[in-house]
Amino acid sequence: MMSLEYKKLNEVLDYEQPSKYIVKTTDYDDSFETPVLTAGKSFLLGYTKEKEGVFKNVPAIIFDDFTTSFHYVDFPFKVKSSAMKILTAKGGFVDLKYVYLQMKQVRIDTQLHKRYWISRFSNKEIPFPKIDLENNYSKTQKHIAQILDDAAALRDKTKLLLEEYDALAQSIFLDMFGDPGVNDKNWKFEEFGSYINVLTDYHANGSYQILSKNVELSNDKDYALMVRTTDLENNNFETDVNYITEKAYNFLKKSKVYGGEIIINKIGSAGKVYLMPYLDRPVSLGMNAFMLRLKPSMNSLFAYFYLHTKYGEWQISKRVKGAVTKTIRKDAVRAIPIIVPPIELQNQFAEKIALIDQQKALAKQELQESEDLFNCLLQKAFKGELV
Repeated sequence: MMSLEYKKLNEVLDYEQPSKYIVKTTDYDDSFETPVLTAGKSFLLGYTKEKEGVFKNVPAIIFDDFTTSFHYVDFPFKVKSSAMKILTAKGGFVDLKYVYLQMKQVRIDTQLHKRYWISRFSNKEIPFPKIDLENNYSKTQKHIAQILDDAAALRDKTKLLLEEYDALAQSIFLDMFGDPGVNDKNWKFEEFGSYINVLTDYHANGSYQILSKNVELSNDKDYALMVRTTDLENNNFETDVNYITEKAYNFLKKSKVYGGEIIINKIGSAGKVYLMPYLDRPVSLGMNAFMLRLKPSMNSLFAYFYLHTKYGEWQISKRVKGAVTKTIRKDAVRAIPIIVPPIELQNQFAEKIALIDQQKALAKQELQESEDLFNCLLQKAFKGELV
């Protein structure tokens, strides 16, 4: 096993405020040269024609001071916000990619709205190969980082494949039914409500007082899963989920979920649409969402893809209300206009999507295996077992 020595992040990384590198205008265009980055999830905001104030001392890590999200960057860039730190290696014994990968193991509570790099994150320790510190080089770190990079590349390749399957499914929809906003196939439009058999939610089962007496959520595994839109968003129904007892499940008879339903977020990310997977277990609908079961005259998979077209999303967004807290009502959902091709054609579309879903299931299994491999290697690197 490799000998390790732990060092605080502020001992191995310098930080710089991004003020000099903030873009002056947000007139982005893909034809421009300089990328504009954020440390958040979106990462690349666009490209700017600005030539001055470009950060060139790469590689670097851009670190969101409030969320602690971060990205490794190995090309010149500008930034959009001052709410970040730009981190670079301090000294010849530091390999920045190695540090970046080790930083992924760091966990802190970020519930308070405050800056975290100086106060918390930079004081966290990560392991370094002792041989690198003794010889003032980063040879061992580079070797470890390369192994982890190769594993990450395998994982990212599978993620890209899943994205391509999703794009193929949307392409099949447009090929069969056209763009609903243009409607060059002259489909009839009708109100979505005409094809909804059940539109319900958690609170259809009774008042707040009655529900609080009969339903108690638990993090411990129990009879039924209480599915939330967060679970659907993350496609995760195993970890960090809520459960209810069999008694509570049977009490919530108006919001039992069997699979294949359309779920719509009704508050917060109001109007966000999901398709409930078949989980082969008792499931009940969580709070803050509508559940829709459609009549036999409309295929749920067809409706789901329609609602995810640009036109469908625009129709939903028009019906979302609220300046601060966004909400959508049942009557607004029913009023959404939807094209109505023959049900036979809708079913043909669903059959094609089912074939794609079979391939996606294999890719998801491969993705999980590659995620497990990467996490295993990362743990070994943390313990000094990866050489």
